[in-house]
Amino acid sequence: MRVSILMLLAVLGASQVPSLAAGSDDAPSSRSTRVAAATETGLDANGHLQRVGARTDGAFGYTRLQAGVQIQVGGITKNVLFHGPDIVRVNANHGRNHWTAPSLVVVDVPPEVSFDLTEDARTLTLTSDRLVVNVSKSNGALTFLDRDGRVYTREHATAPQSITDTDVAGAGPSYEVENVFSLAPDEALYGFGYTSDAGINRRGTQVELVQTNTGILIPVMVSTRRYGVLWDTYSAMRFKDDARGASMWAESAPGGVDYYFMGSDSLDGVVAAYRRLTGPAPMYPKQAFGLFMSKERYPTQARLVEVAETFRRERFPLDYIVQDWQYWGSDKDGTWSGMIWDPVRFPDPDAMIRRIHDLDLKLMVSIWPSVGNDTALARELDRHGLRFEPLHWISKRARIYDAYSPLGRKIYFDHARRGLLDRGVDALWMDGTEVEVTTAAWDAADNGRDIKSLGRNALGDFSRYLNPYSLVTTLGAYEAQRAAGDKRVFTLSRSAWAGAQRTAAASWSGDIFASWKTLAEQVSGGVSVTATGNPYWTQDIGGFFVTEFPGGPDNPAYRELFTRWFQFGAFNPIMRVHGTSIEREPYLFKTIDPPMYQALLDAVHLRYRLLPYIYSTSWQVTSAGATLMRPVPFDFPDDTRTHDIRDAFLFGPALLVRPVVHAMVHKQAQPGDTIPASALRTPDGAPGLAGQYFEGTDFDVAKGRVVDATLNHTWPEPPLAEFPPGLSSLDGFSARWEGELVAPEDGEYEIGLEGDDGFRLYVAGERRVDDWNSGPRRYKGTQVALRQGQRVPVRIEYFQGAADRALRLAWKTPRQREAEREAAKQVDLTVQTYLPAGSDWFDFWTGELLRGGQVVAREAPLDLIPLYVRAGSIVPMGPVMQYATERPDAPMEIRIYPGRDARFTVYEDDDETYAYERGESARYELAWDDAARTLSLGERQGRFPGMVERRELRIVLVEPGKAGGLQESPPDRVVTYDGRAGSVRF
Repeated sequence: MRVSILMLLAVLGASQVPSLAAGSDDAPSSRSTRVAAATETGLDANGHLQRVGARTDGAFGYTRLQAGVQIQVGGITKNVLFHGPDIVRVNANHGRNHWTAPSLVVVDVPPEVSFDLTEDARTLTLTSDRLVVNVSKSNGALTFLDRDGRVYTREHATAPQSITDTDVAGAGPSYEVENVFSLAPDEALYGFGYTSDAGINRRGTQVELVQTNTGILIPVMVSTRRYGVLWDTYSAMRFKDDARGASMWAESAPGGVDYYFMGSDSLDGVVAAYRRLTGPAPMYPKQAFGLFMSKERYPTQARLVEVAETFRRERFPLDYIVQDWQYWGSDKDGTWSGMIWDPVRFPDPDAMIRRIHDLDLKLMVSIWPSVGNDTALARELDRHGLRFEPLHWISKRARIYDAYSPLGRKIYFDHARRGLLDRGVDALWMDGTEVEVTTAAWDAADNGRDIKSLGRNALGDFSRYLNPYSLVTTLGAYEAQRAAGDKRVFTLSRSAWAGAQRTAAASWSGDIFASWKTLAEQVSGGVSVTATGNPYWTQDIGGFFVTEFPGGPDNPAYRELFTRWFQFGAFNPIMRVHGTSIEREPYLFKTIDPPMYQALLDAVHLRYRLLPYIYSTSWQVTSAGATLMRPVPFDFPDDTRTHDIRDAFLFGPALLVRPVVHAMVHKQAQPGDTIPASALRTPDGAPGLAGQYFEGTDFDVAKGRVVDATLNHTWPEPPLAEFPPGLSSLDGFSARWEGELVAPEDGEYEIGLEGDDGFRLYVAGERRVDDWNSGPRRYKGTQVALRQGQRVPVRIEYFQGAADRALRLAWKTPRQREAEREAAKQVDLTVQTYLPAGSDWFDFWTGELLRGGQVVAREAPLDLIPLYVRAGSIVPMGPVMQYATERPDAPMEIRIYPGRDARFTVYEDDDETYAYERGESARYELAWDDAARTLSLGERQGRFPGMVERRELRIVLVEPGKAGGLQESPPDRVVTYDGRAGSVRF
């Protein structure tokens, strides 16, 4: 007989089971009810509470539950509950759980798990079929092991957690918490989502978990020791790895410390466990794996159709065209995101959409959570109090809707359905979902404060529900479209949270700037998202803002960057071109730069040729918890040389991709180094510069003075740092620094400022740099001739409006400038790649066999991205197509990369509907026996309406100098597969 805590409390009364209840103050919360199966104790034959086992040992006491134990130690109540044989939920608080709503993230109902409970004088031990959990009787610290006794990780031995009662913003009782893990020295950590840096291994780093425009923060980490942790908390959070260990702090955690430990024998197994907890990733329509063309923005329906028609006329493959914002009106009126079409610029959207579909294209359209006041949608939301008071920063006549409310989601997506989806729009692009309110959400501290200003939502205060807005709003999109029909949902969202994969939402990295540095950040940032278990991610090919490349497409330096970015995008889960200001439709380069255009065409043709491989792998993502784009150590965790690889990644089971992330031919000058204290003197001769801060952006009220050894500020807000002297806010301040610069050598220097917002540089009393404007971080410099030892007066002025806060005084010395000029003359096409040990590798372009465990070098001219294939792989490839579903009956090239046995399951379905969930799909396995040199074709499993019954398979055995690259290879064998098993011997 299995009885939940809710039923127990109904029978016995809450006061009778205070040590077992995990509910709210007076009754079990619905969040507790959702996990009741994990906290059951059971009743005996007489209906009395059955304490399956209980012990008290001095200050340590415990009660056995059907799914684990509850311990009492040092004033902490700690539940250790199996959520499966390989998953453990850990929850610790002061005996009260203040949640009042179910988990937004964890949707799995825990199965009944058998486990053994043993103890000795120091340790309580829980053992399932897959895991061992040791509980220290001294303080409740946990150690997680596999069944062979190998330690995954352990909580800090003396301070496993810190729990403080709090009440943030008057939202009611909660906890400020921190928990700490002690890590192994050679352990590497991945995940936490996209952050604007080029790192990948999170060891020794700090990550602020607050959503921003260019920050997709997800509270999931995975370790090379083959475990993962999901924190089920939604407030502002901070991960830090330092001498204490790896810690996670949360500002407001009503349930206390609350995390899920997932252990496995592989990192793919960890991700699969995460998806069991939080939901599988449903299949996308096949065309979602083709190319997306997007721009901010196509101003009229005529222009949108013109671009679509030109793609088809120029025969440049494309599957989705995207209409960005303001198709509803302007950014100043009250029509903002009202799910309507401007009658002047989009007079006949139905005809426009029909034309798009006639071209075998799909249409994606942008929507925002901010809703204009003068729309039917706003009026209906307001009747139920489902918009928040603060006005959206772009349109001062729009406000954010309450996506935490089921009714709010229903109203919002009813209007999206009637105004967009029912008219033929194929997919929704949900912008600003972090959620941005009164600013463009660049800075974590600013955006956290901004989100909190929304007050309370349908579930509670935003201090508690700071981060998962994107999860609930994309959930609304998914549920509404599933209820409306059988067409697969595909949604693009600028933010994500744990569990987002179940809403069919792909995230992207926001409004990034075009630079080689940003391109490198996309490589590491993308796999930091997918490592969390959220498999679908994309980014703006070419960068959203193009400010560092005057002339855009006419600038050869930008064309080189765009080409390399496009090649990288061909190996993203979703391949998408997007940006503002400049035109970047690939066909434009056909006449501007024919070699570049051919490189773009080759990259997109390779993407489409790989669609059988990509689409079959997407089935593994849905059915087996696989990950398409992922960090290299996912497959090679024991090869420590892979742990910090941030410029390469794995794509599916076979491919290792090494994007080119630096200029090879057209090298642009970069900002100089920060000027050191040794070259700066204050007016009284001390090292550094003397500064003063002011309230107001125009030196209005003088405040504190400082002496800065160097001028290199980012001004994070408390608690990350203290306010500058005299300031109580980091919005709307200004500052001035004065002193002298001491020249270390003769020659012409470049002296400049890099900052956000406004800055000026005076040299010897002359204003040499003047950019007194609000705006994102940028660099401006000036040339100054100096003699060695010369002292020249300098003054720097700065103002800060809102959002990002940065200022840096930089230089290039004469020697550095000469070295830069010489470097610019050198053209080096060589790219080095580390090939992981434990496998041999083939160069995709030449078929050359390379040994693993070494760094290899190859030339990468503009038309080639370094690409390697793991020995023991099967890669199915299709023909070049104009759209993903153009040739369903086309022959398939089966490339076999020998050296080991290999398997690959080819997957097919109707490409468009959820019939696959009803069993309407087909699969067959290809198996390579390396010793026997035989390829086995398995019997087809399943079928679906419209299935191609017979397909020509052109089988190619890859060897050096043969079967390499983009072009179709002469087959070694040709067979017609009709669904029956067979074999081909070589």
